[in-house]
Amino acid sequence: MNLKDKISLTYSGSWVRIDKRLSDQISFSRSFFGHLFDRWAVLVEWKTIKKSYKLKEWDLIEIESLERYVDGGVLDECAKWDIDVRLESDDYMVIYKPRGVISHPNSVRDLQHPSVVGGVYRYMRSQEAHNGFDLPSMWNFVRAGLVHRLDKETAGLMIIAKTEQWLAYFKGLFHQKSLAASIADKENVPLTKKYQAVCHRTPQGQGFLNSIEGKLPHYIIDDVIPAVPYPVVKKGITKILSILDTDNNEQVLLDIEILTGRTHQIRYHLSKYKLPIVGDYVYGEEDETYMHLRAYRLTFKDIDWKIIDIKI
Repeated sequence: MNLKDKISLTYSGSWVRIDKRLSDQISFSRSFFGHLFDRWAVLVEWKTIKKSYKLKEWDLIEIESLERYVDGGVLDECAKWDIDVRLESDDYMVIYKPRGVISHPNSVRDLQHPSVVGGVYRYMRSQEAHNGFDLPSMWNFVRAGLVHRLDKETAGLMIIAKTEQWLAYFKGLFHQKSLAASIADKENVPLTKKYQAVCHRTPQGQGFLNSIEGKLPHYIIDDVIPAVPYPVVKKGITKILSILDTDNNEQVLLDIEILTGRTHQIRYHLSKYKLPIVGDYVYGEEDETYMHLRAYRLTFKDIDWKIIDIKI
């Protein structure tokens, strides 16, 4: 099989999951094909499907060139933009992601939008010292050194791993924070992410702020139900550190730390307590402005036990 060519297969047999069938026939792991399904790269009867889809007799399966995924070449197709590197070592870097840039392409048909993954890949290729480099898990363009995500309209600091060892270390830190049973245990993990959010000061929201005044920090411990397809409901912990006035009496600035990393966690929690973020058209009102949420500070202990504290 030539990996450069588009693959077309006609299925014959009893019903079976498509990811298992492809893995058996093409000799790549089901996990590998799982990433392709997540990126809408596999079509059945010219429609995108999930990896759990059960094939029927005479189903036509089409897959774009696998070479793009196997050798990382798909990254060359990502939109060009200049990343803003705030800290760099031989093993990792911290970058500033502007608003409007996605963390990774949403699909193989969405490569024209600027993404962190694409920007980091091009940056590394442009560095003379990195000729012949190999970003961790580069064959899977969804990862390529990406440790964590920020929403498209959220600006802020992000960690990028440059080696498999450091990717595993940073993923371990995030995993440790997620698995810690108590708030105290979560706060003892040497990884802190802080955000600033400018919110609409609604009457109900002001009532909530009045109720926690003088009792900070305040922990919002509540389910997060993100407004995304097939949402997974998980409990999130959002820590309000301080409440500051702004020049606009109808708005308030909140300093926040998150102890869990749920999709849209800050946006959902603040909206639930009637403090929608300015510019958040999903959980608030449609404003003629950008979303006023940024990840302004990262503090972590690196693999050499050095404390890194970087802020905008």
